[in-house]
Amino acid sequence: MRVLVQQLQPQAIFESGTYCGGSTQFLWHVSGVPVYTAEKNRGFALRARRRFRENSTIHVLNADSRDVLRGLRDSGQLPTERVLFYLDAHWERDLPLREEVAIITGAWTESIIVIDDFKVPNDHGYEFDSYGHVELSMEYLGAEALASYEAFWPACPSSMESGRRRGCVVLAAPDVARQVSELPEVRRAEAPVPPGRG
Repeated sequence: MRVLVQQLQPQAIFESGTYCGGSTQFLWHVSGVPVYTAEKNRGFALRARRRFRENSTIHVLNADSRDVLRGLRDSGQLPTERVLFYLDAHWERDLPLREEVAIITGAWTESIIVIDDFKVPNDHGYEFDSYGHVELSMEYLGAEALASYEAFWPACPSSMESGRRRGCVVLAAPDVARQVSELPEVRRAEAPVPPGRG
């Protein structure tokens, strides 16, 4: 995440799934830019608001992440370009990820989306989330949600990773895809994206 922030130099960051604010704190620390974080659970949101009450550049929003994204898009509160989106709120039965990605790719340019707990093709050592018959994968997202954004996988094989081997994907808008491709930490996805399913 740190190298993506350095490469993109975002104007702002959006995070879905605040929880207790650990990743929120990290994102703000490495970027120094405003962070908008959406948390559906009221208790977690209140806890995070207390944690960041002295920091006016961290905005904890207690609502569904899709509603927050639409609100930020329509209000102009979030810049329309050079935003880093970190999507990590996908642990409930109502899976918002495909809609989140479609909202972002339809409204933001020169931006990057990072999705955690995602299936990395051809590397079964990376773990990922699944919900019943739905896996967090490119097949689930589908070409329509992805639009013109390009996908990148971790360049490091899971066998060489330390700690928790959780997969992820980086989705980059056309205007920043070249910048992302220059990072040694990622490799460009080769296979075409199928229509969404699930």
